[in-house]
Amino acid sequence: MLPISAHGTTFPGRRDVNQDDILHFYPSPDSFFLGVADGMGGVAGGQIASQTVLQTVETHLKETFEQDVEPEMLKDVLGVAFEKAQASIREITDQDPSLEGMGTTLTCVLGCQNRFIAGNLGDSRVYYLSDGEIHQVTEDHSYLRQFEKEAGDQEIDPEFVEQYGHIINKTLDGTDDEPDFFPKDRPHYALSEKDGFLLCSDGLIVDKLQDQKQLFKSYMLGTPDLQTAAESLVSLAYYSGSTDNISVVLAEAGKLDRELGRVRTYPFPPREEEEPAA
Repeated sequence: MLPISAHGTTFPGRRDVNQDDILHFYPSPDSFFLGVADGMGGVAGGQIASQTVLQTVETHLKETFEQDVEPEMLKDVLGVAFEKAQASIREITDQDPSLEGMGTTLTCVLGCQNRFIAGNLGDSRVYYLSDGEIHQVTEDHSYLRQFEKEAGDQEIDPEFVEQYGHIINKTLDGTDDEPDFFPKDRPHYALSEKDGFLLCSDGLIVDKLQDQKQLFKSYMLGTPDLQTAAESLVSLAYYSGSTDNISVVLAEAGKLDRELGRVRTYPFPPREEEEPAA
């Protein structure tokens, strides 16, 4: 399998507590997993939900990949992981009713033998960089996305986004909400040398009306390594006014073709005295 390198950064931002959680690991020598979870439902509930879900998924994948897993099985494997994650939330809220209503997003990539899929519940995102082009793989489960579909080419009022942009309509909250898996039309994508991934919570998406794919691509390719790219993007989101927790996981297959010096890097954690981004 192609060597997969990954780096994740998570930051509370302007909030007292970080309810996001991230995970990247290798369930077996020929597989990899990348995930971002954005918790909700009160400070304690959000933290517990995001951490519980990723711990549940990690345990399931480690156990599953002790056996032979073929690329054609990836959707089934990840589907069971989401089911177990939903069950883990139900179990906690049954034991402690004060946590009723807690939940989390989960967006993730699971790969093996140079094939991969993405899974998603909520409005965290997966972006895929290949052949010098980047696109969003997942689709947000949000009221805003639903409205965008209905509005078509109609312009959306920024005040509407301000009021409703954070509301999601599917989540991991112990209910029967089911994830989307990508690609929808075939068992998996093919992974190639110099491909890259960016996964993020919505705290990285400061302007939900603006297409930020090219910004993400410029940092993935214009910085010397994944850590610099991840930390700079988190700090940039903070300086640009993000009011949420901010998380990103970056990964590359082999080594990306970088063109250094094309972007401004930022210190991490962000400094209060730093000038806001232009």
